[in-house]
Amino acid sequence: MERFSPSPSPSVISVGVRVFLVVALLVGGYLAYTAFCSTSPLEKRLYQLGYPSEGYIVENGTIRFADGHIAIMRGAYLETYPITAREALNRAEQYLADYNLKLKQYNMKLIIDPESLTEKQDGQQLYWVFSLRLKKGIGKGWPVGTIWVNRKTGLVMVKGILG
Repeated sequence: MERFSPSPSPSVISVGVRVFLVVALLVGGYLAYTAFCSTSPLEKRLYQLGYPSEGYIVENGTIRFADGHIAIMRGAYLETYPITAREALNRAEQYLADYNLKLKQYNMKLIIDPESLTEKQDGQQLYWVFSLRLKKGIGKGWPVGTIWVNRKTGLVMVKGILG
């Protein structure tokens, strides 16, 4: 009858190193996926509005670029609207910065929902429009109006409870 000697058990250090390597591989994979494969809510909304995910498309005399700016062909004249969706969101947030500074003492904040992005026309002007909410603590907050960004000039205006 043969006797087998028990195999030596792995040391605590080697087990710890293996666990660390597996966790590091999983975390690294997740970070790489989120960095290269995920899209922002603003990009998703632009795609829903008919903008391409890259490059540009031409449709009924309008050139739509992936970042959200457009150019409209009117005969031999090309009218450009250079304000991108990201720039509109940044300008709107800058506009609200003073309000949010005042609201901070009440633990409140005006927030813009990037997923609410829409395009509107008022007269001859084209606008990016976002919904605006007043938030206190956690939760979605209360709707208080909309914030409009002129696509040609970048001017910001609020419609609703603030203006």
